[in-house]
Amino acid sequence: WDEVRCAIGELSDAEWLSLVFGWLVWIVLQGALTASLVDKLAVRRGVLASLGPTAVSSVIPGPSDLPVRYSMFQSWGVSSSAAATAVVGSGIFSIGSQLVLPSLAGVLIVLADVPLSGFFSVIVTASVALAVIVLAIAVTLGSATRTEAVGRWLDGSVRAVRRRLKQPVSDENLGTTLATKRAEAFDHLAGKWLKATAATVATLAAKCALLVMALRFVGIPEDALGWLAIAAVFGLVAGLTAIPLTPGSAGVAELGFVGMLTAAAGDEWVNQITAGVLLYRLMTWLLIGPVGLGALGIWRHGVRAAEQRAANAAAT
Repeated sequence: WDEVRCAIGELSDAEWLSLVFGWLVWIVLQGALTASLVDKLAVRRGVLASLGPTAVSSVIPGPSDLPVRYSMFQSWGVSSSAAATAVVGSGIFSIGSQLVLPSLAGVLIVLADVPLSGFFSVIVTASVALAVIVLAIAVTLGSATRTEAVGRWLDGSVRAVRRRLKQPVSDENLGTTLATKRAEAFDHLAGKWLKATAATVATLAAKCALLVMALRFVGIPEDALGWLAIAAVFGLVAGLTAIPLTPGSAGVAELGFVGMLTAAAGDEWVNQITAGVLLYRLMTWLLIGPVGLGALGIWRHGVRAAEQRAANAAAT
């Protein structure tokens, strides 16, 4: 741990500034991705709608960010259907990219000849399983008929679960509901797919670049751990953390990064790798908490100010 602290403590001012700049680029790209799914939503609001909900999900695992993002969209005048579609769309792009990345990581491992033989069976199994999941979802959503059929098949189970949870049960069959929502979503997202896909790719590239910079700045050279190997591990960990079991995937992400990066670089680099991973996680998880809470505060202040202006206008 002394070597880990020393590696982080020896970063120069220029390296810290580079990390901060890279972090800001990643944050803005996240905001651009969120804004791309809502008509005429400013990127600055997209940043708020990305940071605030992400801060919530970094503390409470699961889809805890979705209701917050939905409320933010509605407070800015977005209709309930458009807000719901945008929230679901952001989840699809986020989880979808995490499911696709392990397969791309397998390609990178072969191209870069990354020495991850100990993880190869896990990689193959995960890649095949995730590819099957992505294919099943794509086939289901690719046709209104198939979407409705799957919904009708799941209807009984969903009704049973809702009754057990003492939740209201809709009179409409789930298949009909899903087909209607699919049509609304496709109509809303028409013309947004390309922009959202480009923003997703740019966001992932910026986040991976942060990991590369963190590892380079703590002293790991290119000949010990190439950027292709880092990108491959980045993709594998993204797949491992697609379903968050802990807040911000704490523990799972760190173990995955340190274990696989050390396997690729060699045990002699384990301390520097640990330092780089901790630095990366500091920026992409721990720092998001307080910054995201600040974003939520800015949003709530803006909502209250708008309500006050409306009240003043009504009084006059």
